[in-house]
Amino acid sequence: MTLLATRVKALTGLILLLALLALGILARTTRVTSYDLHLDLAVRAHRFGLASGLFEALTAAASEVVGLGLLGAAALLLLVRRRRFDAVRLVLMAGAAWTLALVVKHVVARPRPPAFLALVRPDPSGSFPSGHDTTACLVVVIALFATVGLGLRLRAAVVGLAVLFAVGVGASRVYLGDHYPTDVLGSWLVVAAAALLVWAATDLRPVRRIPLLRAPEPLPAY
Repeated sequence: MTLLATRVKALTGLILLLALLALGILARTTRVTSYDLHLDLAVRAHRFGLASGLFEALTAAASEVVGLGLLGAAALLLLVRRRRFDAVRLVLMAGAAWTLALVVKHVVARPRPPAFLALVRPDPSGSFPSGHDTTACLVVVIALFATVGLGLRLRAAVVGLAVLFAVGVGASRVYLGDHYPTDVLGSWLVVAAAALLVWAATDLRPVRRIPLLRAPEPLPAY
């Protein structure tokens, strides 16, 4: 770990955060919404029973309750393996991502797609970013932390499944007519920005000296 690496994480996180805000502004424009609606309508034309059931199940599997359960299980696993620093860092990343998603939803306040597109009852909250896919993308981060030190093949398999889950949930939100494609992209930016910024912050020497966050390994010499 070096100061340069920490700066790169922080800078990348800030760039992704700015990209998220810019996308949120664009998502409110008529032109972008028109493109998004065109894609939603194109997807609607290819709906069929089996796919509808599968995508409804994927959306249900990405609820906040499920996300909190997975986060708690991963944190407990890390604590049992004496990786307290990783457990706290993971919880901070998840908390930051969920909080950022809620703030951006409130600030952007993008209306949901037209009701006639919805296969399920729409959520009353704003459309940008997708809350369900924010949780699904967090599953990727959870998988990355929970599998640290468990072997390259096992880690690649678990993380790969988590990525497929996140992509599937994103597709389900568009398929079910509850979100626009840019809402899904926004959720990926939310998680990436939050994770990188928290990662950079918890790399800092003063932060790592906080008793709760104290890492088991020696502090780096900056």
